[in-house]
Amino acid sequence: METQLDKNNKQQLLAFDLIANTNSSFFLTGRAGTGKTTFLRNVQKMVDKQFITLAPTGVAAILAGGDTIHSFFGLPLEVCAPGTCGKMNEARILTLLHADTIIIDEVSMVRCDIVDAIDYTLRKALRTTQPFGGKQIIFVGDMFQLPPVVRQGAEKDLLHDMYQTDDFFFYKANAIKRMRLVKIEFQEVYRQDDDKKFQRILENVRMNKVTPEDIMHLNQRVKRPQAEDGMVITLASRNDTADGINQQRLAEIDSKEFVYEGTITGKFDDKKLPVELNLHLKVGAQVMFTRNDQQKRWANGTLAKVVKLTKDEIHVELDNGETYVVPCCSWDSPSFEYDRDTRKLKKEITGTFTQYPLKLAWAITIHKSQGMTFDKMALDLSRGLFAAGQLYVALSRVRSLDGLFLSRGIIPQYAHTNREIIAYANGYNDEQSINSEIESGKAVYDLLQKNDYDEAARQYLLLLHKKAMSGDIKEAMQQAKRFLDTLICDDNLLGCIEEIPTELQTINHWAGKFLVALLSLYAGKYEQALEFSDNVLENHQCQEALFVKSRALTMLGRYQEADNVNEQMGDVFDISTPDAKVLYMIAMLNEFHIGAPSLELMQKLVEAKPKYDKSIHTMRLLMKRHGIMLEAPNESELIEAFNSDMDEDAFGVLLKTCRENAPKSVSYLIQRIKRQEFDKEEM
Repeated sequence: METQLDKNNKQQLLAFDLIANTNSSFFLTGRAGTGKTTFLRNVQKMVDKQFITLAPTGVAAILAGGDTIHSFFGLPLEVCAPGTCGKMNEARILTLLHADTIIIDEVSMVRCDIVDAIDYTLRKALRTTQPFGGKQIIFVGDMFQLPPVVRQGAEKDLLHDMYQTDDFFFYKANAIKRMRLVKIEFQEVYRQDDDKKFQRILENVRMNKVTPEDIMHLNQRVKRPQAEDGMVITLASRNDTADGINQQRLAEIDSKEFVYEGTITGKFDDKKLPVELNLHLKVGAQVMFTRNDQQKRWANGTLAKVVKLTKDEIHVELDNGETYVVPCCSWDSPSFEYDRDTRKLKKEITGTFTQYPLKLAWAITIHKSQGMTFDKMALDLSRGLFAAGQLYVALSRVRSLDGLFLSRGIIPQYAHTNREIIAYANGYNDEQSINSEIESGKAVYDLLQKNDYDEAARQYLLLLHKKAMSGDIKEAMQQAKRFLDTLICDDNLLGCIEEIPTELQTINHWAGKFLVALLSLYAGKYEQALEFSDNVLENHQCQEALFVKSRALTMLGRYQEADNVNEQMGDVFDISTPDAKVLYMIAMLNEFHIGAPSLELMQKLVEAKPKYDKSIHTMRLLMKRHGIMLEAPNESELIEAFNSDMDEDAFGVLLKTCRENAPKSVSYLIQRIKRQEFDKEEM
């Protein structure tokens, strides 16, 4: 497969820009056949990033070449209540630490509580307040396809109480509500590109705009497949219907049955098997390939007829009359781990399943047909259709209207789509939001790659000032959030803003007042920053406004008042996902103005931001201030320098050199800092 983009596909180019040049999370969607999977596979070969691919079900994960969400994050199978954190060992956390991008496939089937659990697990594992631990998440899927499965009763009642909704789509997650998630929809259809009428019908079914004319055209396909139609697969709404058809048709064949036993080596979860462990076949059976052929003789979803069977060979004939001996295939069950030597993510194979890539295919469920394409397909409507989007998923599996066979007429009620999904889709391809995301993402991407948090924060601050000056309050607030998520030490930012838009100061909404307070702080107008942060806090209690107030009071020399504000902040401060800027601010205030030693706070900051050199410098300064040496058996050159009287500039050069040429020595230094115990009397 050539690793290239469709240069005429605007949405592909925008999505590529977001992946290649930003750390921004986004939702990638598109109707069936728009090439989402092919695009992502190509991008992973083209972009120098470390990718992890996950999916909600075992089979989807294996087909995507990844792991399941629950397995990777160690999440429970039941509803994830607020504060649910996955169980991850140190090796898995190390893998996360070095990953750049996490792809979550088939996201239409992922519930919002699972997304919140992913967010909390990432923030806690990576010790940060940034959404999803600061990782780029690409949510991939078509919301018009099948929704998340929720059991009636206690499970649904609990989710309703948590989210105040009856629809538990991934974007209802609180984590996503707190961020801007731009939505790119691929619109160019590659699957049904020769049947424009069918494309239009599919789009109308998808968008709940089906017309009597559409129904008429579809119902002209109410007919039973004939022998001359060749191989046709039946799609059914229920498992028992599909299984019943397959077993009945196999039993009707009066010939010897062969059983081909698959083999498992290592660890391979039975629930992830892409085909049956034991494959039962007879000559004359209709089968479907479950994997693309490297020689491109068939694809995942290609139908075939078994024409010869022996103990060790399966011969099949395709619809084009060509006959092949089917080779066995192996599917790997991967585990992602970080390789310290190469400093890259390594996909470790924990188990392998070997079997012929075939399954009985007179019938399959609509649910299991997602991602497949058929030349000819019969839709079994004997038991109706129930779930929203089910008709769209079924119809979009077949390449053309001429390849469709219906067991009975479609009624308009089958073509229903969740209205909330239609409303959500109105935000697809908002070019202003997408371009704003690319602009801000590009401004800081290289800086964040180099762990230059100070300059990244500066760029966010300048960008929010630019947006505020242009009157774009919504965009300015987006950048303000990112600025505060990135910020650690703001000493070099104070006074970098020259002008505050006067119109902003007259806005009554709390967002406008907050922007004035924030910009005033970095314009050196500390009294004004204090006034406007108090205005915000009168009606809208938030940690960000408390942070601005505390910094303004500190700069005014009102240290005890600042300390009181910090105590208020402590009520909402979660030390398991520490806010780096708050840790640094409190440590400096306590140490130099309140008289409370802050070694343990700075120790937590080093642990939370191990790649932020200033935290190590400050830790060294505070330990010298208290006359404490770093306890370190088998001292290295770097630790000797840490304990020495070497000036800060020289130590900084050595630390930078070690990061580039001897990273293990920096890791050892950080480990010793994390393990250092401080005697209260000594401080």
